[in-house]
Order: sequence, then structure tokens, then C-alpha cells
Amino acid sequence: MTRPDAADPPAFGAPHRTGSTHELEEGAALVLQDEASIRARIDDLARRISDDFKNRDPVLVCLLRGGFIFLTDLSRALSISHELDFLQLSRYDPREKDRTGVKILVDLRSNVKGRDVLVVEGIRTRGTKINYVDRFLELHQPASRTYAALVAHGTGPDHPIPLHYCGFYIDNEFVVGMGLDYRERYRNLPFIAAIQWEIPM
Repeated sequence: MTRPDAADPPAFGAPHRTGSTHELEEGAALVLQDEASIRARIDDLARRISDDFKNRDPVLVCLLRGGFIFLTDLSRALSISHELDFLQLSRYDPREKDRTGVKILVDLRSNVKGRDVLVVEGIRTRGTKINYVDRFLELHQPASRTYAALVAHGTGPDHPIPLHYCGFYIDNEFVVGMGLDYRERYRNLPFIAAIQWEIPM
């Protein structure tokens, strides 16, 4: 195996500190939260959730696809008994541009009626998708619905769906890493980084 030269740039998965830049194929991304800070924050959230849900055996429902890495790390850090499930909804049919239409791509496998449900999101934004998720879950008659997101922006107190646990609040930036993607890439980055180039609409 050839040993990399010391002058070479860091490998794709190499550690990056908060405030440093990481080069992606399209341009630079600014690291907002590095691995150590993310791990510490998830551990903190896990302690709070474990205290709040003690002896309640909640069902953690992951919103695919952005929440799967957060779910994995959060689940391993919890000290309480819990179950895992997955849900994926599309906001509208891109061919018809009908933003009122919602399609269930991955449905729940658990019976959550009368159970405490903790929804795990990768990112919470101003969008209405989470409203549809909440209505969908309400039809299943859980005992409670609680929400946790690794990253959030544009979610003030006037948001119709409260966010009970949040890892990091950010400005209106397009972020990748820890399950969050740009055109289905960069979900595997172990840090959260803000794209520094203009995103085409």
C-alpha cells in the first residue's frame, strides 16, 4: 500500500475542525460542527430524552432519508428501552407540481396506537412536510408525538409543529453531512458543513 504524502489534502473522511473548509466536487463547504461537537451534543440530547421517557418505551420514528445517521447515533446513546421505525413521505408529485399531494414511500411497520412516538429528523426547516407527517401520525392515535432534529433553521415559536429537541440551530444555509445531502451525495460526511457555492434552483 502506498503511503500518502504528508502534503496531500485530508482524505474524504478525515477529521475536520469546526470553522475549517472541506473541498467537495462542486466547491468548498464550511464545517459548522465537527465530529466531536456533534457527538457531545447527541450525548446531551440522549440524556435528556432518556430522562423524559424513562419507563415509557418510546418508538423512535426516523424520517427518511436525512435522519438515518442521527437516529443511529441517538439510539446508541439512549439509556432507555425503545423501538425503531421508519417513515418516508414525498411532499408532491414533481411531474404535476401539486404541492398539496403527499405520497407515502415507506410506511410504519409498528403499531404506534397508544405509544409514545419520538420523530427523528435530520433537519427541520420552514417547509410544510413536517405538517403532513404530524397529521399522518395523528391518524395512528399515538399517546404522544414528540420531535427531535439534528439541525434546524427557520423554526421559531410560531411553527405549528413544535421541536422539542434540537442539536444545532443554523442560519438559512444549505448543509450536508450526517445524513443530509446535496443531490443525494455527502450524506456520509461525519460533520455538518455549509455549502459555499450558489445552489441552482
